[in-house]
Amino acid sequence: MRHESGVGLGVAIAIALGVACAATTAEARVTRVAAADTLARAALAAAQPGDTVLLATGVHRGPLRITTPVTLRGEPGAVVDGGRRGSVIAIGASGTRVEDLTVRASGREVLTIDAGIHVLAGAVTLRRLGIHDVLYGVYGERADQLLVEDCRLEGRVDPLDESGEGNGVHLWYCRDARVNRCDVTRFLDGVYLSFADGARVEDTRLHDQGRYGLHTMYCQVNTFVRDTLTHNAAGCAIMFSNHLEVASNAIVHNHGPRTYGLLLRDCSDGHFHDNQLVDNTVAVFMDGSNRNRFEDNLVQDNGWGLFVFASCAGNVIAGNDFIHNDYPVALDMRTTRNAFDDGRRGNYWSEAASYDLDADGTGDVPYSPVTAFSFVSKQYPDLAVLSASPAVAALGVAERVFPALRPSEAVDHFPRVRPRRAPVRDGAASPPRAWNLAGGFVMLLAGGVALAAEGRKS
Repeated sequence: MRHESGVGLGVAIAIALGVACAATTAEARVTRVAAADTLARAALAAAQPGDTVLLATGVHRGPLRITTPVTLRGEPGAVVDGGRRGSVIAIGASGTRVEDLTVRASGREVLTIDAGIHVLAGAVTLRRLGIHDVLYGVYGERADQLLVEDCRLEGRVDPLDESGEGNGVHLWYCRDARVNRCDVTRFLDGVYLSFADGARVEDTRLHDQGRYGLHTMYCQVNTFVRDTLTHNAAGCAIMFSNHLEVASNAIVHNHGPRTYGLLLRDCSDGHFHDNQLVDNTVAVFMDGSNRNRFEDNLVQDNGWGLFVFASCAGNVIAGNDFIHNDYPVALDMRTTRNAFDDGRRGNYWSEAASYDLDADGTGDVPYSPVTAFSFVSKQYPDLAVLSASPAVAALGVAERVFPALRPSEAVDHFPRVRPRRAPVRDGAASPPRAWNLAGGFVMLLAGGVALAAEGRKS
């Protein structure tokens, strides 16, 4: 008993010396905490529901545990440092708010989910935070209605290093989460959603990740709008997720040996519209994805525009601008159950050179966006280095003169003669085609050298 009372007295003295309390109402208080080793922990332990704990300028030692719904806020320059052990801040109380802080130095263990902020409660708000030097940025599990807003998150993964660990915003079994106006960089995946339904990511910049800018697994009815996804192995990877809206995003400069602007794997009934897919190795990759609508997108200066497997059916591609792509469309079989117009309007194809004698804005003859060379080179990627050769150009002319030479049933019956929007010309898409071809050749050469070296060893 004497020992316990001594500890209690010590905590009371510490709070009295380092904390200034200003009562605002009978139910809620604002408690200002000076920067010292354990004062923030003590103040949070003593806080009542609705209280505000205000961290003074300086470094506050973590980890901090929030078990009562309070507001944790920092003065300018306030830092919570986790000392590279565990999660820096763990939230277990619904309705908690954390604002205006720098959070840094989590642990490095994936199994214990070491994060800048680990959320295990609903209706939590995280706003105006700088989260740095962490394994996971924000990890939410069963955290419905989580809001992450105006935050900057930076991890420890080198760009395009797919062996890295930890995601920027990682949500598992969460409903109706929101990520607004954030900047996320140097994680394995910038935003990772698993069994997260009704999520909305908007006005957020996801760049220089190890793998994907945005990654979904087993999600329903999510919305991604006005985001920028750039310099990732893949901009947006949607897998086993349905009824998504992806709109008005800039998905640009995603390069590498298996790099995609937008990757759809077993993704159906989605609406993808008004996006810019510019300067990616593959703009859109589709496998096992059905009944999606692609409308009013700009697909420009990519290696491949659409890369579609035979496992896809019922997709409608209409109203898009395909401009200066090495291969506008690549299929893996002659027949297709996807439509390249909606029965009323088609797409603009910069390679089509369509005639419009009646001046109605629509080409007078249908256009097949799948060339014989693109069909063959999809089966034999080594041939990509010949795409600009005179022989391939002659083959293209022959296909126009003799429609029987078309390798695919994919046809746009209403090709537009003018693009819907002006091409990107402000440098966002440079260098375009030459980079893709040269990069592909270098990757093939490197692979050949590696195989030869392996053969010598054996």
